[in-house]
Amino acid sequence: MISTPRACWGIAALLSIAAPTAWAQGAVCGPGSVEVGRLAFEGNHSFPTAVLASGIVTASSTWARRTFTVFGTRRCLDRQAFPLDVARVLKWYRVHGYRDASVDTVVTAMGPDRVAVLFLVREGEPVRVRDFFVDGLDSVPNNQALLRNLPLSRGEPFDTISMYASRDTIVRRLRNSGYPDAEAFVGYDTHTLDRRADLSFQVAVGPRARIGAVELRVTPRPGETRGITDEAIRRVANVESGALYVERDLEAVKRALYRTEAFNFVRVTPDSMVNPRDSTIGVRLELTEGQMHAVRTGLGWGTLDCFRANADLTKFNLFNGATRLDIRTRVSKLGVGKPVTGLENLCPQAKSDVYSGDLNYTINATVSALAGWHEFLPSVSVFSERRSEYNAYLRTTPVGGNLNFTRALGRLSQSLSYTVEYGRTQAQPALLCAVFNACTQADQASFNNFRRLGVASVSLSRESGDNPENPSRGTALRLELRSAARLTGAEDSLRFNKFLADGAVYYPLTPDIIVAARFRFGAVVGSSFSFSDAAFSVPPQERLFGGGPTTVRGFRQNELGPAVYIPSAYDTVRANGTRGGNPANAADTVYFRARADSVSIRTVPTGGNALVVANLEARIRSPFYPDLIQWTAFADLGQVWNRGTPGSTLAFKSFVLTPGIGVRVSTLIGFIRMDVAHNPYQRATGAAYFDAPLAQGGALFCVSPGNTLRVTANTTGQLAQAAGSCPAAFQPSRESAFFRQLTLNFSIGQAF
Repeated sequence: MISTPRACWGIAALLSIAAPTAWAQGAVCGPGSVEVGRLAFEGNHSFPTAVLASGIVTASSTWARRTFTVFGTRRCLDRQAFPLDVARVLKWYRVHGYRDASVDTVVTAMGPDRVAVLFLVREGEPVRVRDFFVDGLDSVPNNQALLRNLPLSRGEPFDTISMYASRDTIVRRLRNSGYPDAEAFVGYDTHTLDRRADLSFQVAVGPRARIGAVELRVTPRPGETRGITDEAIRRVANVESGALYVERDLEAVKRALYRTEAFNFVRVTPDSMVNPRDSTIGVRLELTEGQMHAVRTGLGWGTLDCFRANADLTKFNLFNGATRLDIRTRVSKLGVGKPVTGLENLCPQAKSDVYSGDLNYTINATVSALAGWHEFLPSVSVFSERRSEYNAYLRTTPVGGNLNFTRALGRLSQSLSYTVEYGRTQAQPALLCAVFNACTQADQASFNNFRRLGVASVSLSRESGDNPENPSRGTALRLELRSAARLTGAEDSLRFNKFLADGAVYYPLTPDIIVAARFRFGAVVGSSFSFSDAAFSVPPQERLFGGGPTTVRGFRQNELGPAVYIPSAYDTVRANGTRGGNPANAADTVYFRARADSVSIRTVPTGGNALVVANLEARIRSPFYPDLIQWTAFADLGQVWNRGTPGSTLAFKSFVLTPGIGVRVSTLIGFIRMDVAHNPYQRATGAAYFDAPLAQGGALFCVSPGNTLRVTANTTGQLAQAAGSCPAAFQPSRESAFFRQLTLNFSIGQAF
């Protein structure tokens, strides 16, 4: 895909003289055929090789075929089309102003049935535009703005494709400035010997017009009555009589009506000419209504969610107006969460998650107005949910609400929202103690109470990719700012400001290789907006997490960055460090220390208040089944920090880099993806705790190395530990075997 208008028009010109068998050269490969092992261009300084090669029939065999000789596509030399390729390349240069260009070819044997093809280009000096005149714009206000940044201008090579593109640009700009009948005529005079061209445009502006009568013609579904009133359609279309005629606004009307999803067909047609009496032009809207409601259901599986199901109901014409009702339900943890259990062996990761013991659910009802204010469309939602983050927290919200204003301007989307919810966050005692300093049972019980959280947010996203599921070129950018403050209704202990920036770029290195790069930055700060201020508490659901199939793939889900650990065993040690001691003996001072040879060590991700992630990925079409399989090689760089904690330094040396390879298989639901990444790093140092069984009182004991929290026992043998900070001194041992350093991720869809 060529991004510049000049190149797009130029390729179309080349293809117009191509033989009917263009791109079918693989069919002529057979006994006696000569394979094209290499195709190259030399002397083409003004145009890339990829551009010239895309407009000719001759093409080399694929990389896999040239390398392995078994896989991939074999392409042979078409002896009838090959001479025409010279004409095609020559035509390209002539059209783009290089009148003295010449093209020769050299065919070199690479073996008994294989050749290399070289196109030798001598470009010569181009004919350049000397004079550039536009006549007929004297009556147009701000007429100089119509001539800025045209595809062709004075001093450039005389490109006839760009010349006609300039004419079309002038006409389009006039029609977007109130002149529906505008036309432009082009004339030119070339002087080949002097290598110059004189170019002129004669513009017929026509009368400036405003919108006149707006006529509606609505066809309901066969056998049904009208679903949406005329008044509602006019509010969505937002075409007002008396407004200045702007052609692109009429295109926006069509998009707005299609966006309602209530119409199967939309046509917006202005009258053929301006009414000379009042300089108005009528507009006719022709619409065919579609289904006024839709029901969708789905069932899926994931290693963290186990089985999950969803059911959605949409009514497109609530109260026969331009208002939409969406009711969405989601249920996950089916098979491991009560009361639907019994499939734990099919979901090993979910089975090991302490917060997968209950069903996760979301029930959301949203009413959206399809006509808004200054293109901002309002919506209001009420919801109830229970959702968890793997081995981190469980968020239960009996009731919540959201008010949102969104605006979509082509590829640009903007959103303003306010969310208020009444709920609680349950986290592991170790996490509450390490992150929120809630180490006593009383503090943890208070933390788990239902509290009110109000958050205002602003987000901006822009996508210019050519495919939302698997882009081969373009960019994607998302920015979000979230704030919980006194003005938003947040309780004092839940106030924060959060910023996220996420950008990606996609570029085709070759027709079979796409390079994708992504950078993500996030920070959570206190109410003062100071990045150095870490003396504040961040709600668990607003903390930043890294690791997993969409961030740094060398780490399991959320396990990049700060964490606390739950060893399976501990030792009782005396003050001098030797094992033994009796907590019941008042004269004996003993501590608990994690046992280095614990059979298992559970990781509890705590998340952080700063995050940086960078991804670089090469996506390669498979040499076999290229439309089904895609291979990847990637490298992920990143880190998550908890600013304000000892030892947490935002420095480059703290970044981790995990390279890997992966495969994607295209299915009806998107790419099914498997990635394997190498992680040679030790886990982050963190506090270690032991969750005592209920028979021992169910207490949470600090077992970090070096802790000096004395342990005692009462007369009934109940253990108690002195209050105090649990040092972040525990670090699991690093895996030494290469294969045990590999992390495997399964997921659906591309990583970014």
